[in-house]
Amino acid sequence: MIRRPPRSTLFPYTTLFRSQITTYYYVGFDYLMMRRYADAIRTFSNILLYIQRTEQMFQYRTFQCDQINKQTDQMYTLLAICLLLHPQRIDESVYSKLSEKHNNKIMRLQRLEEAEFQNSFCYACPKFLSPVPPDYDAPALDYHMDPLTLQLQVFMDEVRQQIILPTIRSYLKLYTTMPITKLAAFLDMKEDAFRTCLLCFKHKMKNIVWTKGTSGLEGEFQSGSEVDFYINKDMIHIADTKVARRYGDYFIRQIHKFEELNASLKALPV
Repeated sequence: MIRRPPRSTLFPYTTLFRSQITTYYYVGFDYLMMRRYADAIRTFSNILLYIQRTEQMFQYRTFQCDQINKQTDQMYTLLAICLLLHPQRIDESVYSKLSEKHNNKIMRLQRLEEAEFQNSFCYACPKFLSPVPPDYDAPALDYHMDPLTLQLQVFMDEVRQQIILPTIRSYLKLYTTMPITKLAAFLDMKEDAFRTCLLCFKHKMKNIVWTKGTSGLEGEFQSGSEVDFYINKDMIHIADTKVARRYGDYFIRQIHKFEELNASLKALPV
């Protein structure tokens, strides 16, 4: 259960940098497997932004550096998966770092290659333990792989259910009204099957999102899609719910970076 611990027990998790990263990593992965992608994206984005701002604090601690770098890379991979399954805007600096480090992987995920989903999940997921002991009387097999195989199967079932949704989303962004038969023809699908995919789109884009409370399991159903639609007889009516981009924050961050760079240059001995 994802529940906020008492304040008196938070000291080791908030002061030890390594434990703080690990806690966010496991919480974010739990949200991913629960199909709460918005909460997973928020969790990964917060800790990755914190790592970017405090990376100078641990770059000289060699006994932790390798583990922190590996877990950070795993969280970037999980974040890329979440953003493909549930697109939404994240912090500019985190997105730039994600694109820089995993551009090829993101392109393969966008092409909906199942092998890339499997490889990314196996690389980024934690180690799983079986809750029951193996059958020692049975022939020797790789029982230690059973928990990973089970979790991978659950994840890939979810991916296969959503494999057509990015294509449908791209078409919906282009129109305001469109006949169901015409859009089904674009996708080479039968009309009944396409109606099922539209209902799947509605269902998958509506997640439980944490808003307030002490338990991470609390939340409210919210739609995270940039496009919304309804069907009236045989016509799809589409509305763009995307919020206009705020450029002010970006320019403010760039101005602060320039001022810091200018101050550091002035401090250098001539």
